[in-house]
Amino acid sequence: MCKCGEILLVNYPFTDHSGSKVRPVLVVSADRFNQGDDIVVVPISSVFRDDDQYAFPVRASDSYFRQTGLRGPSRIKWTKPMPISERVAHRRLGSLASRPLTEVRARVRSLFQE
Repeated sequence: MCKCGEILLVNYPFTDHSGSKVRPVLVVSADRFNQGDDIVVVPISSVFRDDDQYAFPVRASDSYFRQTGLRGPSRIKWTKPMPISERVAHRRLGSLASRPLTEVRARVRSLFQE
């Protein structure tokens, strides 16, 4: 069972369904939801613009960076939540610390608020 805050490597589909790419994702769904076959994730990318207001930065200088398992500085694309089967995960990379995880999840929830 995947847990909220885990960073996994998965085959993540493009939003236009033109293909997919193996990339890291952050599990943002609650642990009680994750007991089934599906989880909700947001993609993580190492390609980013510094001024992207819709991406949460994960910097190599962050105290929690090593526990993420990411190779280098990245951005969590919190505007792209997607349910996926837990079975498509290739492997677990690491996890996101509590404080940034809380911030990312709050941003995801903001997508559904007026």
